[in-house]
Amino acid sequence: MLGAHMRALVTGGHGFIGTHLVQQLLDEGSAVRCLYRRPGRPASLDGLDVEIVAGDVRRAGGLAAAFEGVDEVHHLAGLTSSITRRAMFETNAEGTRNLLAAATRAGFGGRFVLCSSLSLSGPAPADGAVDETMPPRPLSWYAASKLAAEGYLFEPSLPFAVTSLRPCAVYGPRDLAFLPVFSSAAKGFAVVPGDPRKRYSMIYADDLAAAFIAAARSEATNGGVYYVAHPEVVTLEDLLRAAEQAVGRTARRVRLPASFLRLLGRLVDVGSQVSGRSSVLGSQRMKEVAEGDWVCSTRAFEDAAGWRAAIDVAEGFGRTAAWYREQKLLQ
Repeated sequence: MLGAHMRALVTGGHGFIGTHLVQQLLDEGSAVRCLYRRPGRPASLDGLDVEIVAGDVRRAGGLAAAFEGVDEVHHLAGLTSSITRRAMFETNAEGTRNLLAAATRAGFGGRFVLCSSLSLSGPAPADGAVDETMPPRPLSWYAASKLAAEGYLFEPSLPFAVTSLRPCAVYGPRDLAFLPVFSSAAKGFAVVPGDPRKRYSMIYADDLAAAFIAAARSEATNGGVYYVAHPEVVTLEDLLRAAEQAVGRTARRVRLPASFLRLLGRLVDVGSQVSGRSSVLGSQRMKEVAEGDWVCSTRAFEDAAGWRAAIDVAEGFGRTAAWYREQKLLQ
């Protein structure tokens, strides 16, 4: 088997995307080590033959041991929402810098793959798609922090191979971000955040996990930055129809204009300041939701890695809804 003698370090391995990646690495025969900042073992990795190593990417010290005997690194750990810009950069940008420094000190000589984001591209041109030749135009703290992380990744002094993947919107089993789309459709209504004609690139979690492995094993991807998605482009209305099909019910549309989304984001920010807890519905995220199309070209990565996403939205939403039902999250 391809991964029978590989040892992979995964940061964020206990998260939504990370658990899919960890499972695929184990299935191919790789040994897997996960960095975890809390005491004990994450429940999401229970029952899996995974080594847990204590460490926090925000702390420069104590990370070198995680790289001992490692052939490849998949860096997925990060924040998707925060109350302050500083907290976002401390984890996503400086955390990446700390890992790269620790890998260098440990004498790591394999491939380091960073999970970046389509969001740093900014919205796609009308009726087009962003690609790797276009300059980034981040709208949010999250997107800007991922761009800063890429800056650290491509410092010429690093003594090992690096690749950055910029995934689009990710969905699938174990994800809760898309659950409201399915649960509201099952109840007979569908919230439409903005123009239903807005276009999106999407990727199923298992496909994205396979893309990380393909990137780590391809010589052609060394030193590259790649957008990763299924080649299918869908509208917001297409997504709602796929959710309807997956739950077996037609839903009445409830449209929210972009102005309402921006107002909602500001109100959520106020609540976050009071509670001390960040939300993905804050103004940073709403800047992106209220804007235009989020579509990327998949050609560069497909050509370099010899890999292509296999699961389209219709199939992926069906699988996701089935998992929600199994978990009794969708009635």
